[in-house]
Amino acid sequence: MARPRTLDDDELLDRARDVFWRQGYAGTSLRDLTDATRLSAAALYNRFGDKAGLFREVLRRYADTGLSQGLLPSLAAMSDPRDAIMGFFMQLVALSCARDMPSGCLLINTALDGAVDAGTLALVRARLAEVEAFLRAQIERAQAAGLLPAGVVPEVAAEGLFGAVLALRVLARLDPDPARLRRLVEAAFLPLGLSLNVEDETL
Repeated sequence: MARPRTLDDDELLDRARDVFWRQGYAGTSLRDLTDATRLSAAALYNRFGDKAGLFREVLRRYADTGLSQGLLPSLAAMSDPRDAIMGFFMQLVALSCARDMPSGCLLINTALDGAVDAGTLALVRARLAEVEAFLRAQIERAQAAGLLPAGVVPEVAAEGLFGAVLALRVLARLDPDPARLRRLVEAAFLPLGLSLNVEDETL
């Protein structure tokens, strides 16, 4: 008889991610995780220690694939930093309106989940800080190239854009209306003299 295939860590974490993303950390039971991964509770705990340990690994993989090893490096490589900033927000609006994905950002959803521990919140803060650092770096590049209005303070401007990221992803859980989300982004862009200039109503 053939032995059942053993999930590698990436596939296991992706299955667990989908459950946590849909139901939240507090709303996800051990039974939900064993059903999704087809592993016993003992096997999960042997690999990850406990539910919190599994969840932290899920968050790390989510951030790595979506940010650190994916979107942010590709955007940062763009020659015009303004395009990098606008491209980032266009991606966020598209993701926020996607109907085939759970609503919101798993990192931001976790920040709002009062059931997670201090270690998990520290991880969330660190990974979201990568987004703010990316935005600040692009603003600094644009400012150095003379592409922004006079008087822009990169640190303050980055904080404003980062606040818009948080607002956009939370609002998407409540009212994922593309036009409304675009208006939010356009308002955040005003101090930088930027505009999405998107004609496609799906973005």
